[in-house]
Amino acid sequence: MFRFSPNPNKANLVNWREWGQEAFDAAQQQDKLVMLYIGAFWCGFCQGMDETTLSNDETITLLNAYFISIRVENAQRPDIDARYNQDGWPSIAFLTPWGDHLATVNYMPPDEFCNVLAHLHQTYQDQQEEFRAAALNQQTPQSATAQPPARLRASAVSEIVNTLMDMADPVNGGYGPDYKFLHPEAHDLLLYRHETTSESECLDHVTLTLDKMRNSPTYDSEVGGYFRYSSKADWSEPHREKLLADHAGILMNFLRSFILTENDDHRQRAEEVVDFLSSTISDSSGAPFFGCQDYLRAAPTLGVDSQGRTTRTPGGIISIIDDWIYTDANAQVASAFLEASWVFGRPKLKQRALAVLEFLWTNCRTADNGMFHYHDGEPQISGLLNDQTLMGAALLDAYRFTGNQRYMDQAEKLGKLVLSNNSNPDGGYYDISERGPGHLRFPLTLLVDNGRAASFFLSLCDATGNPEYRRAALWALRAFTDDFAPYGVYASDYALALARYMSSPLTIKLEAQPGDSDSRRLVRAVRIRLGQHRLTLCVRDSESSAAVYLGDGPERVGPIFHAEEIISELAASFQGTPA
Repeated sequence: MFRFSPNPNKANLVNWREWGQEAFDAAQQQDKLVMLYIGAFWCGFCQGMDETTLSNDETITLLNAYFISIRVENAQRPDIDARYNQDGWPSIAFLTPWGDHLATVNYMPPDEFCNVLAHLHQTYQDQQEEFRAAALNQQTPQSATAQPPARLRASAVSEIVNTLMDMADPVNGGYGPDYKFLHPEAHDLLLYRHETTSESECLDHVTLTLDKMRNSPTYDSEVGGYFRYSSKADWSEPHREKLLADHAGILMNFLRSFILTENDDHRQRAEEVVDFLSSTISDSSGAPFFGCQDYLRAAPTLGVDSQGRTTRTPGGIISIIDDWIYTDANAQVASAFLEASWVFGRPKLKQRALAVLEFLWTNCRTADNGMFHYHDGEPQISGLLNDQTLMGAALLDAYRFTGNQRYMDQAEKLGKLVLSNNSNPDGGYYDISERGPGHLRFPLTLLVDNGRAASFFLSLCDATGNPEYRRAALWALRAFTDDFAPYGVYASDYALALARYMSSPLTIKLEAQPGDSDSRRLVRAVRIRLGQHRLTLCVRDSESSAAVYLGDGPERVGPIFHAEEIISELAASFQGTPA
């Protein structure tokens, strides 16, 4: 399904094709270059491109005559976006009929874009045999020499944390001196670092950032929710798209900060995020959530007054919703709602989270390739690594909060599919399970994806007791051992997984009334005083006084009713080699 700017345009007159082998077969049969247009639902420049350049008659004529035009969205096809995006959206990549990259441009006005089309078409006509020979050479498999697996560097965790703190803006919060993105994954790492080392500057920077974000125009004070980023360092110039995955992360940030600080403002702000998700980016069925909310300026409307004169009414700002259901982002929201349910004492949030997981498992899954990436009325695009691991992690969270074995079994099915379908024989896990045309014939082993995969496998190991999954986590981590500084904040997921891998597992069972303040004090003590362990918190509702147990099975310690009784010596019996 192709989507265009909501404002008037003629971009649909281009003969668009879906990404797939049929499009490249047509390009080869017709000896035409491929024009790959990668847009984003919320991208103002993409909307402008539809309304101007792609509505231009000459553009449409040139594209339909001399190119095979493919249109995708970044959220729809993150695998294609990862391979062809350059400098943001829209990214308009020109490819040979065999999918090899020739050039990329971004937004262009009609005259300039038509000049590019004419030049590339003529160049291809003049050098067609050279392009064909190069394509044949690239199709020949290259032999590779397997490298022995690298050794992990425990120091990498501190290096990545230090990189974050070097980037930290001490005045405005966030990371870097210019543009400010939300980066909840970086906050997750710093909060974990505070819990495991008591480094107060990590917690201080997260709380500073969350407060600066909330008290700036980056927070939508009218409707709620947080815009994706600000063009100014003080969060004062937001770009007005709000993404579902960002809000899942921000909700977890506020929840964790509230537990650590008992700052009631952060509780309130977490509840604001829950209310925004439930009221604005929400399916009417009450189960899954939509991909994003965006705002755009509607085109002016022309009319005729009572005297026959043409009138012009300025367009206003309108809200639009991407109503596709994305598996990875919905799984993250499910995890966050499960956490919020016990912190706030709102059992309906747990019910909603479980309903989301049920929808995804029932409607967005195939037995052979696991989770599909999104649902637009039908499930689309299977086998992406992030969908499997984030859904698997959410299922394990559901197991922690319900004790229902079915969720663990489902998570294990996804783990086995990743091992079977996504394993890179040289280390790590591929972002795709099946190769395709163009650069999809080259699967990627990506740092963020593998950090998430490692965390999932560690949680699966701790839930099942199967050491195979700890080895699977190691396989993901060993794929990256070089300097992490160039990754900046994007190394956060990896660092968190590596830190957890280096820790010994410890299960904590909390029995309490949902929302009970004593339960939060107990959990805060556990995280601060036992944070050197890889903690798994299992939560069960109870009408009795809040209590925690350390460990699982007959060797557990507890019940413990008072936070001051939780000391590191209690966990001594659980020390040893990580499971």
